[in-house]
Amino acid sequence: MTTPIFNLNDIILILAIGLSLVLALYQLVLPAKKNLAKILLATFFISISISDVGVMLIWNEYIPPTTWSAILVPYFYCSSLLLKAPLLLLYVRSITEENFHLKRIHLLHLIPAALALGVVGCFDIDINRLKLDTFGMDAVLYTIIDSLWYSLKIIPLAYFSAASITVWRYHKVLRQQHSDVNETALWWLYYLTLGFVFAGVWTLALSLLAYFYRLPLGVTDNYLNFILLIALFYYSISHAQHLTTTKEDEEFELPKESSAGVDTKPLDSTIDKILDGIVNQKLYLNQSLNVEQFSAKIGVPYRDVSYAINKTFGTNFFEFINSYRIEESKRYLADEKYKDMTIMDILLESGFNSKSAFQRFFKRLTGTSPTEFRREALRTAHFAKEPGSDLVKE
Repeated sequence: MTTPIFNLNDIILILAIGLSLVLALYQLVLPAKKNLAKILLATFFISISISDVGVMLIWNEYIPPTTWSAILVPYFYCSSLLLKAPLLLLYVRSITEENFHLKRIHLLHLIPAALALGVVGCFDIDINRLKLDTFGMDAVLYTIIDSLWYSLKIIPLAYFSAASITVWRYHKVLRQQHSDVNETALWWLYYLTLGFVFAGVWTLALSLLAYFYRLPLGVTDNYLNFILLIALFYYSISHAQHLTTTKEDEEFELPKESSAGVDTKPLDSTIDKILDGIVNQKLYLNQSLNVEQFSAKIGVPYRDVSYAINKTFGTNFFEFINSYRIEESKRYLADEKYKDMTIMDILLESGFNSKSAFQRFFKRLTGTSPTEFRREALRTAHFAKEPGSDLVKE
């Protein structure tokens, strides 16, 4: 009987390796606004392919290691695992921050990989030792390798968590700077980063389950990682290009109140200019309006605009502008003169460019849908015009 070389898990790994390399090459021809994002994502895919090759060479019993592969595989495997996580974090920042670029401080992300390579080299850790073959192994060396394995799981998990936090902060800043948010692209990115967090937690949990209960579930994380790989590629070509970028957080801090209080005169002046931009200029009708454009129109620094809106109206720029857009849409919906306009036409005339965002805001601010609001408003207006109606004013 022929002995199989690859099982189902190995086939998944082979598919992931091939797909990762194809996706890395595809980034070279993919049209994108930012070349840095393409480079970071391509490098991320390459690091995944290297780590999956390492998994196969380390754990597949039917692929005997050569002298060189036994020595080199731990180096490539450890470094790829500790580099792919910061690459994902940097990729997320590159597609969400307007002026993001690599700096010298980002070299600090290389430290975990460098330390892991140092441990592998200093303790002469080859494939057999990396698998913790305890026969004849010193207890100290066993502890060191065991700690290395946990670092290969905990450090990426920390980076994946940081990527999710970055998306959450991005959403928060986005609402301060822009009046329109691509919710679909945003939630895709958020769930994707959470998926990597879940994968990291699952990988760590599998190690603990194997240690305490000897449960053979270690291969299941390969399937999860394969799914995330496909999801990340889909996101990069379908949604990443449509994200609205923001300024770096440190450039967008609201003014802080002094202990002596805030001078109300400059604040009142700013509010007057904001209301002039809303009531007279109707700047909220601009579908792509952001806080910088709004500030330029009214002649006030954008930090002061954001602070004034937050301080006076208790909301952010995103909510503030959209509340006026909703009021504008209600005017169209309640007027029989515009009864032939579609909901899409009305939301566009009101300054929205997303039907989902319009419906979500309308429901939240009015407690009903645009269609229901229109039906009730027109019915009330019709009854008010009928002779003998209680709504008719004499």
